[in-house]
Amino acid sequence: MTSNNMESGLPWFAYSGNDRDIVISSRARLARNLANFPFPFKFQRDDKERVQALIFDAFSKIEDNKKFYAISTESLSPLSAQILEERGVKKSSAKKRALRLVGESGIVMSADGKSSCTVNDIDHIHIAHFSSGLNLRYTYNECHKIDRALQKHLQFAANCDFGYLCSAIRNTGSGMKLSVRIHVPAITHSGKLKDLFDYLHTNEVSIMPAFPELSHTSAAGNFFQIESTSALIGNEIDQVANIEAVCKYIVESERKAIENFSDNKSTIIRNSVLRAYSISKFSLLVSLREAIDIISDIKLGVQLHIIQGIDIDSLCALLYSIQNGHLLYLLETGTFYFEKDIEKNQNIKLDRLRAVVLQEKFDKITLTE
Repeated sequence: MTSNNMESGLPWFAYSGNDRDIVISSRARLARNLANFPFPFKFQRDDKERVQALIFDAFSKIEDNKKFYAISTESLSPLSAQILEERGVKKSSAKKRALRLVGESGIVMSADGKSSCTVNDIDHIHIAHFSSGLNLRYTYNECHKIDRALQKHLQFAANCDFGYLCSAIRNTGSGMKLSVRIHVPAITHSGKLKDLFDYLHTNEVSIMPAFPELSHTSAAGNFFQIESTSALIGNEIDQVANIEAVCKYIVESERKAIENFSDNKSTIIRNSVLRAYSISKFSLLVSLREAIDIISDIKLGVQLHIIQGIDIDSLCALLYSIQNGHLLYLLETGTFYFEKDIEKNQNIKLDRLRAVVLQEKFDKITLTE
């Protein structure tokens, strides 16, 4: 297969961040509801349209209004919606079905993609900010800036005793939810994943696979997402400090496990890295689950100094570039020539393109031993 056009540019997830060797990304989210309107699941008549109009209008009035653009989700193409799901802006279709949610009616995003606000999801507005690596204080501060700007034009429902009022009790209080995507292959391979789960449970932090739709028996690539479980415990600063402390513990634990594997020259780990290297170099078709596992093993190989020629930031960004929505976008905007026996099968074409993307990104990697 050949192509004459591949996407260029650096989105937020391609940049460096604190502790990026273990922490892939951070997100802060603030839930807010307008006073004098019912929660979305209790909307009647034109409540949905009125709430969305008020929120969109408020964004148009804030000082840095050129930074944001608003769109009704009804105007999104299926592909655009899929890409937003893959990048964490929208809830996945599977999650909405599981929670029996209709889904948001509108989205407001910053031009750089770092800030996003969903309108009329389970609350009237969810203000979110994404950042590479471990950067929770910054992500919270960016959400807070938007929150303060909106409060000049909107009145949010709040109570002196309970804080911000939300449709879910766990969000009432600060309205904040913090989530961090982590990569812990060494902890998993060393058999200490249960210990990590117990530690997180003790600290009231939840953990789940980062790619749940691909994680039937195990977390794809040993990528996990940890999240705060309640906005009622302490203020925003306390909540940020708690998740930061948890993340620092995870970072230290994973680095110790990696150091132990490096000192002991684990044959099993080296074999996983070498297999991933071989598959990525020579496979013609790579499924999404396989690609995530490959990226995981190559990243571990870089950390163990078995592989050189690619950096951690490039590998983290690759997690988004091999997603189906991104590849479908490449197919729509580029010119590709596929082998005749697969040119009419969309799923196989995606696996073929995914293999090419991996090969192009891994073109300069070499083994150090």
